[in-house]
Amino acid sequence: MAWRTTLLLALVATRSIAAPAASSGFTYYNLKTPLAAPCDIDTGPDGAIYADTFLSNKIVRIDPKSGVLTEYNIPYTLAPLPVPNFAALSAAQGRVAGSCVVRTGKDGKVYVATGIRNQMARIDPNTKVVEVFNTGDPVQNALGDLQPFNDGWPGETGMWFTMTTAGKLCLFDYVTTKTKCWTVPTPGSGALGVQVASDKAVWITEMLSSKIGRFDPRNETWTEYQLPATAALPTVIRVEYLGKIWFTSLAGDSQVSIDIKTKAIQVFIDDKTSPVALPNENTLDRNGRIWFSTITTNSLNTYTPTTNQFGIIYQPGTVLNVGGTSVLPNGNISMHYDNGTNSIWFAGLATNFVGKYQL
Repeated sequence: MAWRTTLLLALVATRSIAAPAASSGFTYYNLKTPLAAPCDIDTGPDGAIYADTFLSNKIVRIDPKSGVLTEYNIPYTLAPLPVPNFAALSAAQGRVAGSCVVRTGKDGKVYVATGIRNQMARIDPNTKVVEVFNTGDPVQNALGDLQPFNDGWPGETGMWFTMTTAGKLCLFDYVTTKTKCWTVPTPGSGALGVQVASDKAVWITEMLSSKIGRFDPRNETWTEYQLPATAALPTVIRVEYLGKIWFTSLAGDSQVSIDIKTKAIQVFIDDKTSPVALPNENTLDRNGRIWFSTITTNSLNTYTPTTNQFGIIYQPGTVLNVGGTSVLPNGNISMHYDNGTNSIWFAGLATNFVGKYQL
């Protein structure tokens, strides 16, 4: 997955410009730290929008009512590792983390999985204090997330997260701050997306092996399901709807579902975006529409399972090339629905903004 990181860094290098002006329901919030590269987004227990940053040591908080954007430093205790894609930038700035996970825990705090450092950070929305924790045995988990994308999902007792390069599913305990990990059965699986479903199991996408993994924490057993070619490179799981788990396929340009009970797999290929749009993260709104991000097309994309219809909304100023991709892609990684404001939030990793689309 080094190609994915290299692509995103290239986008950052070519798109260090201000966000477009607000129009047609869109509002943009520019980050204060240059080249911070906002990546993932979630709603905090205080109703604010939180984002992490791929190329800086910052947690971002946006107050949806006032529009005030605040950045908080992450006091990392480990130096960035000399990963080839990041070595030069790390030496120049001393700040690269490759962090692309922010999730609100069931303990009322906001968690950030910190990419190549393979640590866990959390911020208390009340005090704004940021803490950093190591994620277990440094030898056992040495590979961590060198590639460096991973994901997280709140459990009842702790935050579940993946170690993509190490091929592990882990649980960070809210109270003890200790981490326990389980190895994914398929070596080199590229464990990425993670979600706790209504069946109490933990489901993950295995990006490199094109499988879906199901882990039952009650008996600590794994089951894996092979995906068809049209669902290759599965990425993020953020939706459970109509008794199914829904996730994106980066290579298949598709939305994919697996029935929680029957385990039947269905693939729905997007007919609105470019075949190389690179869909990444999905989210579900209150009306049953799945929204998803695309890395190379500056658009908000939808799929409605009840009608089997795709839709597309281009961001202001979007210019498409002949193939249907954006001439200057924003590098949209995240897509998050905030029920409190009934709006879609997204991040321009390459353009250094967080965006909001009002529904």
